[in-house]
Amino acid sequence: MRVAVTVDDREPAGLVEAVRTHSDVTAVAVDRLQSGDLAIDSVGFERKTLRDYVTSAMGRHGSDLSDQVERMAAAYDHSYVLLEGDFDDLESLRTNVSPASIRGSMASITARQGVPVIPCTDRRQLIDFAIRLGRKHAEEPTNSQLPVGSVPSRREPTTKRMYGCIDGIGPEIAATLYDRYPTVEALLGASVDELVEIDGIGPTRAATIHTAFRDDGTER
Repeated sequence: MRVAVTVDDREPAGLVEAVRTHSDVTAVAVDRLQSGDLAIDSVGFERKTLRDYVTSAMGRHGSDLSDQVERMAAAYDHSYVLLEGDFDDLESLRTNVSPASIRGSMASITARQGVPVIPCTDRRQLIDFAIRLGRKHAEEPTNSQLPVGSVPSRREPTTKRMYGCIDGIGPEIAATLYDRYPTVEALLGASVDELVEIDGIGPTRAATIHTAFRDDGTER
């Protein structure tokens, strides 16, 4: 399934181009959004660099992320905050905020405001992940049915539920993956050989998991 994307007109040209060149995008509109930076039908996304996130969520200056999240939740059926950047680069930002504090803030927004905050290593992965999320929300259940019990309860962590949506992965394997890799970023760092070492995951299933969140579908 392919989707149309609206990008806020205050976003950089490079981001618009990254959306436009994605293979699953049919059309791109650049317009002023009342809330969020990207929209796919009724799904809204707020994009934050790590510095922006620290400033808006934990700093004394800049926009108030809590208010932005509330506006998105009111404007869209589904809302997400996507972080663009590698946590390994935090020290170079000189923010005096520890990675543990940032993750605590991410968990707080996700749990208390119901809007998942998801780290994405770079802009390419952020765009790809947003499009995949928008596409999943837009798909009719009859067009893409999953086996009963394949997706864990909505009370489960968002990442575990995402793992349960991978083809051929049931709730038990999703739980095992979540215990080993509590973030999508962590899972992206796992090799096929490492995945095969997990009980219940053979070479075929490991290859499926390994490519699930990669934009080019290739193994590395």
